[in-house]
Amino acid sequence: MTLISKTSFDLLDQLARNNTKDWYDAHKADIKTHCLAPFGEMLEHVSNRLMDSDRPLEGSAKTMFRMHRDVRFSKDKTPYKSSVSGVLTPSGTKAEMAGMVYVEMNASGGWVVGGFYKLPTAQLSLIRQRIIDEPDAFQTVLDGLSDAGTGLADMDRLTRMPKGFSEYEDHPFAEDIKRKSFIIRADVAMASWLNGDVTGIVADLACTVGPLVKFGKTALA
Repeated sequence: MTLISKTSFDLLDQLARNNTKDWYDAHKADIKTHCLAPFGEMLEHVSNRLMDSDRPLEGSAKTMFRMHRDVRFSKDKTPYKSSVSGVLTPSGTKAEMAGMVYVEMNASGGWVVGGFYKLPTAQLSLIRQRIIDEPDAFQTVLDGLSDAGTGLADMDRLTRMPKGFSEYEDHPFAEDIKRKSFIIRADVAMASWLNGDVTGIVADLACTVGPLVKFGKTALA
């Protein structure tokens, strides 16, 4: 695998400081060589590690996101992302975003998340209903995450019970029913990108999040 190098992070830092078309065009080849290409290889190596696991996922250059930003409806008009990102999914395409693993590298390191991120309300309702119908199964998922030293990321939570679930305000998992995302997250230090440990970190998170994904996928089936 072509390792992410210090040059990779220097380029992302410079892009954050010089987020213009002129600068990007002048350094486009370097970004491809030192950032995009090795990131795509990293996704492929994670895919190989997961191939025979209970949670096979695929990722490659084809599942990476463009660095060009869509600024049409944003107050931030900077044209480029200052990070490199991509996903690993069961189908190996970006079309399947439910139950995926997302990886991002930025100038200071990066992070990886896995699970269900901001699903449509109809799909969220199915997962919420399964939490109500099968609390023991959901508790087993939470216990597994705890045993692995992690838990659901505390983000994207409604302040009130979602529409159609107001009667469950006193439910033991009421705070989880308010969630708009069911994900776990791990930060990836710069050193882990530089020495190649990132592949193991991403693969381990993909395996850890497996029971959560299975719980959600069963609800969505």
